Amino acid sequence: MSKVAVRLVLFIVGLPLLVGLSMWSWAGFLPLAIVAVVVSALGAGEMASLLRAQGYELNRLLPFAVGALFPLLTALENWGYVRPEHSLAIVVLIIIAVFIRQIFANTEESLKPVLHKVTGILFALMYPGFFIYFILKITTFPNAWILMPIFLLATIGNDALAWLFGSLWGKNSPKPFLVSPHKSAIGFVGGILATFIVLVTAFYWFPGLLGNSLWAVLGLSLVIGLTTIIGDLFESSLKRSARVKDSGAIIPGRGGILDSIDSLLFSGTIFYLFLLYGRG
Repeated sequence: MSKVAVRLVLFIVGLPLLVGLSMWSWAGFLPLAIVAVVVSALGAGEMASLLRAQGYELNRLLPFAVGALFPLLTALENWGYVRPEHSLAIVVLIIIAVFIRQIFANTEESLKPVLHKVTGILFALMYPGFFIYFILKITTFPNAWILMPIFLLATIGNDALAWLFGSLWGKNSPKPFLVSPHKSAIGFVGGILATFIVLVTAFYWFPGLLGNSLWAVLGLSLVIGLTTIIGDLFESSLKRSARVKDSGAIIPGRGGILDSIDSLLFSGTIFYLFLLYGRG
């Protein structure tokens, strides 16, 4: 089966499963939280692998542990076991512990990789877990079982239509970004169009859910459309820097975990902030 066929099958089967999971509000969205923790840990592991490809010396297991931290804290916050200020304190204490650990190097040779170790651990802590934190926070809003699918369709639809437009009409379209030389301007237009269609449809289909201002939703559509693309391009820049094609090989037709969630990370943060501040 060709890579395109595998990708189509994955989209047709995987998207309904993901949307269904995002609507399953049982036990405070427990199934979604479990998946988010696992995905974040695996994504952080892939991030560590990219850093190792650049010569960074990193512990094999620690990136998985710190990668799971933010989504785990989010879930505990959402269920009322910890407060946001407690989460912040836990993260700060872990960062301090990472810094303190480096002062116990007892040879000149063991001091050389300190900068790489600290950078790698902090990067694994932040990416993707810090952004998944905000995606899980969407589940705290009323009607989250509707909001989550809207967010997923707005971003995954962007990715899908960008790929379709690029495949059909992108051959002679400008390729503006060196970090992803196969992605075309016409593909970006298709992706942003998909985001507009999903969010404007949701605005009319669920009155008041995204606020009462069409202009605000149009602005959100543009920003989400752009941040979805930027998230994908940023992850491409990481792979180009590490000189690898994919972040991993865990998902057929897609590559790694980061290859599959990169477009969700920045846009999820924006969507959460809009729900918090932008609906009036």
